[in-house]
Amino acid sequence: MILGDLVLNPESLGATWQGQPVQLQRLEFLLLLQLAENSQRVFSRAQLEESLYGWGEGVESNSIDVHVHHLRKKISPNVIKTIRGVGYRIGDLAS
Repeated sequence: MILGDLVLNPESLGATWQGQPVQLQRLEFLLLLQLAENSQRVFSRAQLEESLYGWGEGVESNSIDVHVHHLRKKISPNVIKTIRGVGYRIGDLAS
């Protein structure tokens, strides 16, 4: 999947940003993939937690925020956009 300067390979859980490989943890990759596959959709924190962790798993209340922080640090501050009071969506990924 190619979205601007971001390339995601679901088969290998690999990612590149502007042609450079990015080392992502499994859940970071899955979060980014979900947002990229639904690029016009805004996901609430609860929706993202449910899709990444499923029901019944103990999840820290800020786990999604931590993953978003790591993705912004590893890739770009603009990779994920926060929609205040609603949730997150994929950001502007063009150079």
